[in-house]
Amino acid sequence: MKKNIDFSIVFPVMNQADHIERVIFSYDQTLKKNQFSFELIAVINCTRDNSFEICQHLTKKIKNFSAYELKGCGYGLGILYGLKKAQGKNLAYLNCARVNSQDLLNCLNDFKKNPKKILHGIRINRDVWYRKLSSIIYNFGCHLLTGVFSSDINGTPKIFSRKIYKQLKLKFTDSMIDLELLEKAKKLKIPIKEFPVYKNIRHGGRSTSSWKTIFRLIKELINYWIKTRLKF
Repeated sequence: MKKNIDFSIVFPVMNQADHIERVIFSYDQTLKKNQFSFELIAVINCTRDNSFEICQHLTKKIKNFSAYELKGCGYGLGILYGLKKAQGKNLAYLNCARVNSQDLLNCLNDFKKNPKKILHGIRINRDVWYRKLSSIIYNFGCHLLTGVFSSDINGTPKIFSRKIYKQLKLKFTDSMIDLELLEKAKKLKIPIKEFPVYKNIRHGGRSTSSWKTIFRLIKELINYWIKTRLKF
């Protein structure tokens, strides 16, 4: 493990060529300005644009930034790969399409007050009504099937110590990685602090969320329940 890295910040990237460069620069400059010891790790997978080439070029400009490309698809796949590459004492992952640098900074500062907890970013505002409705349906389904209660299970950033990361043993490669983290933390009695994230505005490009998204999430949720409850 590299010395003096307090935070490794992992983020999957998919079809974000129009804004990913300024997002990464913003993270880097904000954290440097506030004297954080950190590294940024982008994992580009399932993308149809030149997001990887842009990120690869940025590694030459930002010394504490790494970029990796995966052929497989899955939000959780990118997170798991990035976490394995991480060198920091504490780990974080987030949705870089929407989390801005100020909200990231606020979450990291709050986590530092009690690093024995998992910090779970909760989106306070949604830009369109159907995103809010689909979130309500999904979160209710998760609570119904698993007992995990949260107003925003898929909210990020999620921040935790390396010790907690080793305890969680995360493995789901799709969107269920967020539910898996919260459910395992509950079973292990690891405290979770929900922290408000206010901006939640997409940095650019087109949102990938639609009515199809909620059906995909419900399908993944059912598959998650089967894999974690039923043994064949």
